[in-house]
Amino acid sequence: MRAAIVIVGAGVVGLSTAYQLARAGLRDILVLERGTVGSGSSGKSLGGFRVDFSTEVNIRFSLESLKALEGFADEFGVDPDLRRIGYLLVTPSEALAARLRENASRLARFGVEVELLAPEEIGARWPYLYTADLAGGTFCARDGTIGPSELAQGYAAGARRQGVTILEGAEVVGIEVRGGRVMGVQTRTERVETTRVLCAAGAWSAWIGRMVGVEIPVRPVRRQVFVTGPCPAIRGEVPQVVEVGKGWVFRREGAGFLIYGPQDPAPEGVASLDWGSVGWAVAAAAHRVPPLAEAEVVGGWAGLYDISPDNHAILGPVPGLEGFYVATGFSGHGIMHSPAAGKAMAEVILTGRARSIDIAPLTIERFARGTLLEEPVTAHRQGDG
Repeated sequence: MRAAIVIVGAGVVGLSTAYQLARAGLRDILVLERGTVGSGSSGKSLGGFRVDFSTEVNIRFSLESLKALEGFADEFGVDPDLRRIGYLLVTPSEALAARLRENASRLARFGVEVELLAPEEIGARWPYLYTADLAGGTFCARDGTIGPSELAQGYAAGARRQGVTILEGAEVVGIEVRGGRVMGVQTRTERVETTRVLCAAGAWSAWIGRMVGVEIPVRPVRRQVFVTGPCPAIRGEVPQVVEVGKGWVFRREGAGFLIYGPQDPAPEGVASLDWGSVGWAVAAAAHRVPPLAEAEVVGGWAGLYDISPDNHAILGPVPGLEGFYVATGFSGHGIMHSPAAGKAMAEVILTGRARSIDIAPLTIERFARGTLLEEPVTAHRQGDG
């Protein structure tokens, strides 16, 4: 079996890249997925999208991706369930409140309106929130949520229409390298001859890197999410609330509400829900949203973040290994940035350079150079999904 490129991972980033490559005219694209389409981190995502970031590269990725998300239904024939409920970022830290104000000023230069809110303003608009210990917050009305499964299935359908082959249940167990370049990929059942491989394996990327002797600095972190039943005391508009510095998220989910459970390392790359954590999750939620103290937890799930050392994506070729590329380490923002990431990676693979967006700050080389990025408003404990 031969392929012009093998993409490891059928999550939103791998599928978006496959679609863009095929759309640009590349043929014989093969996506290998050990599970099913979107069954990894993509399918367990919260599906948040926002523009309110601290670094220019993340802001640009959000703006570029948002244009694609708004036109997703027309392009792919799948409604992505885009909901502009707004993002409310709050913090009890004076230092982080100052950073939120800086972000708002930076975003204004991009034409993005972000409201700066004092604690009393937050309490007046969302009276179910406890605000006495807050230093401040921001609200961006253009932000919201998107359906992760809808996105993954839309990309997959679009890629298949363009001639991409997606093999599910095809676990990669080895990658052949000769003379400093990729020569093939081995699954449990067959060998694929190829000179290009893209690692889009999310939280499992480090394992793929080891197959070619490359350290991909991505570690899996388990994120637990619980869903409550109805809570009549919480009325009116509910944005996606993120408590910066604490790693806590709250929003409506069906008839009830979504709350965060604990996050912890998952070195084996396995995420299972710990029902013993329900008490912790409810207590954390009840501090910021007191009515939730009486809420009944009716469900939940666990997923994995693919965390990089500076909580930014790792994109581009790997120096010294011809034909090997990475698109991983999104640290909780792969869903929202998948349109721009897929387009940029397709450009890099086909032409050697990303033209739609500058990914130079996100190359794997930054870790060896020590030029890491700083994004305190998106450390993994504040990942959106």
